[in-house]
Amino acid sequence: MEVPGKQQPKKTLSVSQGSAEDFLLFCIPCDRDGVRVPAKGYCSTCKEHLCDTCYKHHKKQTPSRHHILLDQDSMPTTPSVPIVKDEFDSCDDHEDEKLKFYCKDHDIVVCSVCVTLNHRLCNVEYIPKLSKHILDSEELNEIMAEMKALEDNYKSQIKRVKDEMKAISKNHDDVIKAIHQFRKEINTRLDKMEKHVFKEADNILLKQQTKLNDLSTGVHEITDKLTEKRNQLDNLIQRKCLDKLFVEMKETKKRVEEMRMKQKQYSRVDVFQTVSFVKNSDIVDMLDRHKQLGELITMKTSMVENVPVMKPTSTPSEDKTLNLEVVEDIDMNSSSKSTKCDITGIEVIKPDKIVICDNSKNVKCYDTVQKKVVSEITLTDRPFDVTAITDDKFVVTVPVDRSIYFMSLRNQRLVSDRKMNINKECYGIAYSQDKLVVTCNCNPGKVLVLDLQGKILQNFGGDYSLFSLPMYASVNTAGTSIYVSDTGSTVMAVKQLDWQGNVLNTYKPAQGGTNLQGICELNDGTFLVCLDQDSDDNLRRVSDSCKPCKIMINGKLGSWFPEAVAYCKKSRRLYVSCSETGLYVTKYLIKIFKVDWC
Repeated sequence: MEVPGKQQPKKTLSVSQGSAEDFLLFCIPCDRDGVRVPAKGYCSTCKEHLCDTCYKHHKKQTPSRHHILLDQDSMPTTPSVPIVKDEFDSCDDHEDEKLKFYCKDHDIVVCSVCVTLNHRLCNVEYIPKLSKHILDSEELNEIMAEMKALEDNYKSQIKRVKDEMKAISKNHDDVIKAIHQFRKEINTRLDKMEKHVFKEADNILLKQQTKLNDLSTGVHEITDKLTEKRNQLDNLIQRKCLDKLFVEMKETKKRVEEMRMKQKQYSRVDVFQTVSFVKNSDIVDMLDRHKQLGELITMKTSMVENVPVMKPTSTPSEDKTLNLEVVEDIDMNSSSKSTKCDITGIEVIKPDKIVICDNSKNVKCYDTVQKKVVSEITLTDRPFDVTAITDDKFVVTVPVDRSIYFMSLRNQRLVSDRKMNINKECYGIAYSQDKLVVTCNCNPGKVLVLDLQGKILQNFGGDYSLFSLPMYASVNTAGTSIYVSDTGSTVMAVKQLDWQGNVLNTYKPAQGGTNLQGICELNDGTFLVCLDQDSDDNLRRVSDSCKPCKIMINGKLGSWFPEAVAYCKKSRRLYVSCSETGLYVTKYLIKIFKVDWC
């Protein structure tokens, strides 16, 4: 550590051949200017060593004329420590004034003008008077200790961040390794399947070649015998061995007849067959249904002794039981300016943001972390349903207005970007691959497939055999099927359709008169369907082919009527809007469920 009076000289003037003592005792005022000059005197008042020039000036200048000065022989032989006078900061409100006073009542430092204007009745003290014992004060010790603790905590945070950065990088490498490994496994299995097909093709070729070789051998043998017999007869004719010729002719006649029969048999042998390769339809269907090798599941992680400890949830699958556990209820009446909030549409646009349509002509954005409505916009009439296009863009249907609103969330604020008229009362809406699927209750109902500019690409329905009152729509993640819930009494079903409107599968609830409402897809490819009825099983789970699947809700939910439903695949949280009836009152809630499989 450098000590004033002992530090290495910055710039030495006329040090010449001075002693070590001269070199250690230098002028403090000159040292402040960056010049190292040997000391020739000492000021007892200022507690500073002085060079010859400063010593003389110290005697002449008015402020220091009466200071007690010691010459070189009498001055202290130990280096002096320069006294650094405190410089007060300037007041922010009064630049020419210094912060020399402390207001105990307001616990702030102020200038003299501040005292006069704002703190005349306060307990104000002069800072130089208070600061005399600050080095031994408990407050300073507490602040220093708190700062030290904060510094240690932040250093721990920095270390934790570094450790987690390493863990994240390693986790990423492990994920990539797992993907490559799975791809290798797929390649290995495909190689085996390919090898099997190749072997089958080789066997077919070998059989055909064997038959052709047998046919060729037989034909050559007969051809050789014919040539041999014909040569024998030619030889007998030339030699005019008539008796012998007669006998050979009769024998040959029998042979020729046998050869003719053999030749007919050979001509009927059909060896060549065209072989075609037909793709495995299951594999083709699987590739059509699945657009990626697998799913990345985010798991809760804690750092214990710098080692990441994973807490995975169950892997989703339609053959497992779906577990729903109520996390909390959002009372929309208390979270909004509206007096009545019957929620008909709900959608997750970000893990912490949901968009809500209610019957008070409002579209709202609810923050699940802040637990409040952060933005609200009023439309021309009641919105019904909402579906996300991107993380911050979505569309909303307004049935009476016969239109679709394109909206976005910008800086925590809802904005209406544009309005698209479709000239039909539009209710449920879903989005997939730059197309909108819209349900229309036009007696009888129909479903429209539109592009984002409003052009009708498909129009199916219009008779009661297909739809009665289609309400909500959903499209599976693969984008291959449309699912429509029909609440009309003549149909009352969830129907799986292709993009041409052909019915692939149908789900009909066991109880008659059940009011089918919202529908959404989960991680495992199954769908949840809301039944607007007061029963213990008013949430149904069906497979992608509309077959019932197991579902279990933990705890009693009371008398509630679910209507709209949305699911966040990242956080595995299910949001269900409902009305809950009690004594003389009806609450409009959004129930949040934790989703898991077992």
